[in-house]
Amino acid sequence: MDSKLLTQHLIELEQLLVQPATRLSVELLNRYLADDFYEIAATGRCFGKADVLERLPAEVPPVIRQQDFACRVLADGLVQLTYRATIQRAENDSPSYSVRSSIWRFDGENWQMVFHQGTACESF
Repeated sequence: MDSKLLTQHLIELEQLLVQPATRLSVELLNRYLADDFYEIAATGRCFGKADVLERLPAEVPPVIRQQDFACRVLADGLVQLTYRATIQRAENDSPSYSVRSSIWRFDGENWQMVFHQGTACESF
């Protein structure tokens, strides 16, 4: 897959993961997150895949807007996607802002997210 197609494909997967239908579905989350998935949230809390599969479907999904994507190949079958996100949660009047980084790994058939980090930042 050429780099432009790969970048577009991973952006689509990243955008899919923030959609309410995906966040509320254990089946979809399980498909897109690797078994060794690890997350460092913008709050500083850390989560594994089991934590995410339990937590996200029980939450009211926030509205997440993503922008300024950048993609870089770390190794064959391993890619980092970075972007900025605006998150509006139902329980907060003000949105939060973060810089985000995801690492995606190709398993021979599918791309799965193996790492995600959100770092809180000023509004943009």
